[in-house]
Amino acid sequence: LLQELDFDLIKISLKAFDVPTTIESYQRIATMVPYPLHVGITEAGVPPAGLIRSTAGIAPLLYQGIGDTIRVSLTGSPVEEVKAAYEILKSLNLRSRGPVLISCPTCGRTEIDVVRITEEVNKRLSSYQKDIKVAVMGCAVNGPGEARDADIGIAGGKGKALLFKHGQKIRSISEDSIIPELIKEIEYLSRE
Repeated sequence: LLQELDFDLIKISLKAFDVPTTIESYQRIATMVPYPLHVGITEAGVPPAGLIRSTAGIAPLLYQGIGDTIRVSLTGSPVEEVKAAYEILKSLNLRSRGPVLISCPTCGRTEIDVVRITEEVNKRLSSYQKDIKVAVMGCAVNGPGEARDADIGIAGGKGKALLFKHGQKIRSISEDSIIPELIKEIEYLSRE
């Protein structure tokens, strides 16, 4: 009908609350029409459930090349919706915008306060725009080995951490110096 009326500025949205229904609907329509698709999960709810539901619905579609614009619909601040959308795009390597922080889930090998360090580093990273990957790992097993593709990172030890850059060991630092030393190295990288 719209085409018959010479209206061709069309963008289609099939957002639903149900993730499988949303994914299947977009997959079907993507093969039927040439119009841009606006993807998202409607009424996703509050974080963390809303973030998980939105990611579960949006990411598979984008990974398949379906979707031209996205909307993460959360109950709360639209600023948080935008942050979540950027994180989805960054996770799929579709958009770069500032640092990526990776960290281990902690385990019995961890000998530093990974949670506190990661939370503090995450707060400080928000002021940087350069695309760098930062790793906060709790032990040598998860350090330069698993996080070797990080631009900069630390691997915890007993009361200290190993600072590494591009998988190469740089130096050992005391636990109380981890955050300032890591931030100093991030500063250097952000200027390169």
